[in-house]
Amino acid sequence: MLQSIRDNAQGWIAWVIVGFIILTFALFGIEQYAQGDKSVSVAEVNGEEISHVDFLNLYNRQKLRLQQQFGDMYETVVQDEELRSQVLDALIESELVRQWAEENNMVVSDPMLSATIQAADAFKKDGKFDEETYKTILQRNGLSIPRFEYEQRQFLLENQFRRLTAQSEIAAKATAAQLATLQSQEREINYLRIDQRPFLKTAVVKEDQIAAYYENNREDFVEPEKAMFEYIDLSQAKIADKIEVTDELLEAYYNEHKSLFATKEKRKARHILVLINETQTEEQAQAKIAEIQAKLAKGEDFAALAKEYSDDPGSATAGGDLGFFEQGMMVPEFDEAVFSLTKGETSAPVKTQFGLHIIKLDEIKPIEVKAFADVKADVKNNYQSDKASEEYFNLLEQLNTIVYEQSDSLQPAAEALGLKVETSDWVNRSNNSGTLFSNAKVLKEAFSAPVLQENLNSAPIELGSTRSVVVRIKEYKAETEKTLNEVHDEIKETLARESAVQASENLALEILEKLKSGETPESFMKEGIEWNTVGFINRGSQRVLPQMVQKAFTIKKPVAGQSEWAHLQLVTGDSVLIQLKAVKSEQKATDEQ
Repeated sequence: MLQSIRDNAQGWIAWVIVGFIILTFALFGIEQYAQGDKSVSVAEVNGEEISHVDFLNLYNRQKLRLQQQFGDMYETVVQDEELRSQVLDALIESELVRQWAEENNMVVSDPMLSATIQAADAFKKDGKFDEETYKTILQRNGLSIPRFEYEQRQFLLENQFRRLTAQSEIAAKATAAQLATLQSQEREINYLRIDQRPFLKTAVVKEDQIAAYYENNREDFVEPEKAMFEYIDLSQAKIADKIEVTDELLEAYYNEHKSLFATKEKRKARHILVLINETQTEEQAQAKIAEIQAKLAKGEDFAALAKEYSDDPGSATAGGDLGFFEQGMMVPEFDEAVFSLTKGETSAPVKTQFGLHIIKLDEIKPIEVKAFADVKADVKNNYQSDKASEEYFNLLEQLNTIVYEQSDSLQPAAEALGLKVETSDWVNRSNNSGTLFSNAKVLKEAFSAPVLQENLNSAPIELGSTRSVVVRIKEYKAETEKTLNEVHDEIKETLARESAVQASENLALEILEKLKSGETPESFMKEGIEWNTVGFINRGSQRVLPQMVQKAFTIKKPVAGQSEWAHLQLVTGDSVLIQLKAVKSEQKATDEQ
């Protein structure tokens, strides 16, 4: 349980950071980590109370989210009593799921938790998970890493439960046995493959066929509307690159902001945890703690006692060692105790949501300011970023004014701000990946009536807090239908392939009849036709294409000593004749499985 105190770089993508989890968690999850007085309960689930603090936390969170969503319409759309009822139902359901998960020993592994964190875009820098970004974002949103991790585990457990219940059903024993037999069945196959590519050389496509295809498929040859835009890209990052620096400026900045370039105080501690749960009451835990304290008073080794008594599987084998950590990385009660101790001192019992702890402080790494020479590159980046931030908002204000007052051109704004008017490639209302116009906000504004029809500059479009763009139409082409001449070669190629695929299929069907009459598959081998022996495969076999595996298990069972044949056209256009020689049915799954 206290692995969450050791592995501090893991946690749950909090609702305040990733928007889609806000909705999911607000409707179906609860904040298990509420602090404060829990003497008043709003519900009881199998003897476990749901406190009014839990209720108010979730209610206020959900109310705030809905107010942001509906704005002035909130009072009209949302009924408070109904919202309160939904929140209470969600809390009860979440507690039931938690209890069920605990009873059935469902857990969220550390690798799974770590993968969830590292997959979150919010915690990435240059496309990769960045621990400093992770810590900074949590701190900005008032979240400790242990709390973050604890809630993420609860969230993943609830999702695990819902997937299990949604994807399961009750099956009769006979049905299960039959399914096990089918699943473990093996089939012996071989196949003859007839390639469609050699027929491309002999395919004949006539002009009247091309013309007919064009007439019957004119809707496929429509060129969508497209436009070319001019734009100004105002970026704080580009501004920062242009800011000149000197060693004197950087040293002055370093001296004024030394705290930015200092390592935080870290402490190394070890602990003994005594759990409080359904199998061990608080009174029993306190008695055990008293026994440990008595042994410590007699001079017994803390690490040895941790190995003997601690209920934390993550640290007990290491004598309770938790390694070094910074202030704010542990649960509040634990954190406060550790950072109030002197080196070598042992704490009084500390109670957290996990149980009772005895903590010993082993070592302190004090705050250390890094030398200017060691962090010069970071100082430069910070200095340029700070200066660029000030300049960015000044330029953005000017940009907004000029493009509005001189709305028939971007040039005045570009010249006033020292920026460049850039020109896009042709842009349509979709399929602009890899360009500025793949951004939905930019695309929507670019194809809006003021820009597209009235030839006005757009207002600055904010792409985050450090970048804005203004767009203006340069050239426009309405939706047009391509002429037959424009698509002639494309249609010819399509018809030739269709002819080759059909010829391959026709030959395959002819060979199939001959195989059924007793001719050997080897006798048909030539350029473009190959015979492959496979042997026994199961339903998960990767020795042949999945499409072929699926087809092989639909062929009727052959009579002993004979074979069954089936035709299959692959997605590549090739034809395959599959020979089924034998079927082995043996139930390998036990009743328990």
